[in-house]
Amino acid sequence: MGSMIQDTEVRGNRYLWSICLISSMGGLLFGYDAVVMSGTIPKVIEQFNFNSFQLGFLVSCVLWGCAVGSVLGGLLLDRVGRKRMMILSALIIFGSAFWSGLASSPNQLNMARLLGGVGAGLAITTCPLYVSEVAPENSRGRLVSLYHFSVCLGIVLCVFVNWGIFSHADAYSSTATIPTFWKWLTIDQYWRAMFFSESLPGIIFLLGVFMIPESPRWLVQEGELQRADLILKRINGEARGAMIGKDILKSLQNQKQSHFSDLFSHQLRRPLTLAIFVCILSEACGITAILYYGPQLLEHSGISLGHSLGGFAIIAIVNLIFNLIAILFMDRAGRKKLLGIGATGCMLSLIAIGTLFLIGDSGLIIVVPFITFMAFFGFSVGPVKFIIISEIFPNQIRGKAVSTATIFIWLTSAVVTQLFPIMRDFIDTGYIFYFFAFDLLVLLLLDILFIHETKGKSLDEINI
Repeated sequence: MGSMIQDTEVRGNRYLWSICLISSMGGLLFGYDAVVMSGTIPKVIEQFNFNSFQLGFLVSCVLWGCAVGSVLGGLLLDRVGRKRMMILSALIIFGSAFWSGLASSPNQLNMARLLGGVGAGLAITTCPLYVSEVAPENSRGRLVSLYHFSVCLGIVLCVFVNWGIFSHADAYSSTATIPTFWKWLTIDQYWRAMFFSESLPGIIFLLGVFMIPESPRWLVQEGELQRADLILKRINGEARGAMIGKDILKSLQNQKQSHFSDLFSHQLRRPLTLAIFVCILSEACGITAILYYGPQLLEHSGISLGHSLGGFAIIAIVNLIFNLIAILFMDRAGRKKLLGIGATGCMLSLIAIGTLFLIGDSGLIIVVPFITFMAFFGFSVGPVKFIIISEIFPNQIRGKAVSTATIFIWLTSAVVTQLFPIMRDFIDTGYIFYFFAFDLLVLLLLDILFIHETKGKSLDEINI
C-alpha cells in the first residue's frame, strides 16, 4: 500500500514539473525577445540612420507593448482562462518575429516590435500566475522561479544565436559564392536572421501549451469542479487533491465577484502598493539597460563588438546559473532574505561598474562587476518579484492584481530603456549606474521594513 502511494506521488511530481516547465517557457520567449534587439542595434542604426531618441524608442517599444499586454491580460485572464491566454501570447510573438525580420522601414520594425511586446506582456502576466495556482505551497517558490529561469535561458540562447549569426556574417562577408538571398539575410542584413530565429521557440511553446491542463483554480471559479478535481488529484494525490479543491471552493464562496475597482479597496490597498513598488524598484535598477544595451556598454569600455558579444554571453550564462540556485533555495531561505541579499549585492556591483566607467576605458575588467550584478540579480531580485506579486493577492482578484502590478514592470523598463541612450548623451555613464545603485538601496529598505515572508504558506493563508 505504501509503495502504491509513493508511486502515485512520484507520478504527480513528474506531471507537476512537466506542466510547470512547459508553461514557464513563456519566459523563454520573453528572454529571447528582450535580448534579440541587442545584437541587431549596430546594423539597424547603420541601415536606418537612427539618432539616440529613435534608437531608444525602437528598443523600448517592445516594453510599451508589454504594458499593453499586461492591461489586456488583466481584462481577459479571468474571462478566457490561463491556457488560452498562453496560446494567444505564443501566436502573437511568433507573428512578431516574422514581421520584424521582413520589416522594410523603421515604422514597420517599430510596429512589429510593439506587437511582440504585447505577446510578451500576456505571457509574463499569465505564466507565473498559472504556475503559482497549480503548485503546492511547499514547492511553489521553486516552481514559480522556473519562469524567471526560463527568461534567463531565453537570454542565453538568444545571445549565442546572435553571436553565431554575427560571427557567420563577419567570417563570410567577402565570400562571393553565397546565394544572393542567403547573403542578404545572413550577411548584408544579418539582423533580419536574428529576428527570424525567435520564431522557433515560439512554435515549441505553442505546441507545448496544447498539452497542459487549464488552471484548476480558474476551473473552480468557472464552476467546472469535476475537471478541477481530476487535475488537483493528479498533481497532489487523491486525499490532498480533494482537500485543496474544497479549500479553493470555500475561499471563492467567501469572496464576491471581483472588479478592477476592488483593487483600490482598503483590504487590497496595502498588497497592491507593495507589489507596485517591488515591480518598479526591481526594474529601475539597470537590468533593462544591461540586457538591451549590454554589448554597446562593453564596446564603450574599450572591447570590440565580437568580444563584447562574447563577454555578454558570459554575463548571460552567469545569470542562468544563479537562477538555478534561486530554484534550489527559494523555498528554504525564503523570499524576504533572498531579496535582501540580492539587493545588497546588486547595489555594490553597480557602484563598481559606475566607478570603472568614471575612471575611463577599463577593458575586460569591467565584465567582472557586470557578472556579479547578474549573479545577485539572477538568484534574488529577478525571480523574487514574480513570486511576491503572484502570492499576496486573494484568489478571485489575483489575475487582475498581477496584471496591474506587471504593468509597472513594463512602464519602468520602457522609461529606463528609452531614456538610457539619451542620458548618455548628457551624463557620464558612471553616474547613471550610481543612480541605479541608489534605486536598489530603496528596494533594500522596502524589503526590511514592509515585506513579510510567505514561504510554506498556501495561497489561501497569505494575508498581507
